[in-house]
Amino acid sequence: MGSIEKVKDQKGLWLFVVPVTGLVLTDDVNREITINKVTFVCKSKLPNIRKRLGFPLTIAELKKKRWAGNFFDSSDVYGICKIGGVGSGAEKEFFVILRNELSVLSLSQLGFGRRHNNASLAPSTKNETGLLTHLMMNLVKESTVINSSKVGRLSELRLDNRWNENQKSSFFFELLELLRGNASVSSGWERDIKNAVFLAGQSQSSSELPHAFLWNMIAIETLLTHRGDSYSIALPKRVEAFIGWTTSWSLSNYEERIKEAYTKRCSFVHGGMSEDITIEDLLFTDILLVNIFFNILKHLDLFHSKEALIDFSNKVEAEHVLGIKSKIRPKTMSYIEMVYSKRDYENI
Repeated sequence: MGSIEKVKDQKGLWLFVVPVTGLVLTDDVNREITINKVTFVCKSKLPNIRKRLGFPLTIAELKKKRWAGNFFDSSDVYGICKIGGVGSGAEKEFFVILRNELSVLSLSQLGFGRRHNNASLAPSTKNETGLLTHLMMNLVKESTVINSSKVGRLSELRLDNRWNENQKSSFFFELLELLRGNASVSSGWERDIKNAVFLAGQSQSSSELPHAFLWNMIAIETLLTHRGDSYSIALPKRVEAFIGWTTSWSLSNYEERIKEAYTKRCSFVHGGMSEDITIEDLLFTDILLVNIFFNILKHLDLFHSKEALIDFSNKVEAEHVLGIKSKIRPKTMSYIEMVYSKRDYENI
């Protein structure tokens, strides 16, 4: 196998394999799911598709290797990806990609579950909390490295028929098409949507209230604002363009609540004051995000750039000023109501 340093200095095509916790893949999703570059697959299915994934040897043969130990039995789900280049650089790139794509999966919990039951998806060894072991194989040089390191919610995200049906009626599969480069949007807009997704996904997995709230707020700002905006003015106006037609907008005083959330975000970022941030604030930003993501990703022909989104918002505002019935909002615009119980307000 060679020393770890020497192997990582090699160039080649690297196959990365890492155990993942917090994720259950059922027969309803064929026990595997590919987000973009990473395929997440059940341990039980791995031997049957190892050639497709790029493994040069059978799983049974790999298990016999001296370095293998119990690696291939350390989790029920593994994340697998191939990356070319120098090993050390490819390793860093892999973990950035892996965590981003786990964030995408985590985002599917938005509107599907409730935060106090959310899973924290992470690269980690299932039976040894806080320990991460990953495998990297140079498919050109036929060398292998096993690395172990410390990482640091017991709930699991179960990809089953209920999850699948929910995502069909939500925005998840449209999001996958965008991530895979199959959407006709501007490059800058695609980047902004991806960044917002990664932040919102991290928020869904977070058990830290201020951080979860902040990631949500930055995700909303990333989607709806651009440089030069007065955020306290722009945010309510642009959210209103999406959901201002609903009864909840006026009855629940959304405009003032958005301004209040932005004030708390600024107090946290600029003054370190997080004591005023409540679970109610966080759940409110969840409502905003699920509706913003849904209406953007379901109408990418209309919102093909951020400029198009802002133009849409300005036209909706102009209709309000003129006092005319809206003809700008498509009839397919939707509002997703999220009903919370007392339990939802007790912890995240």
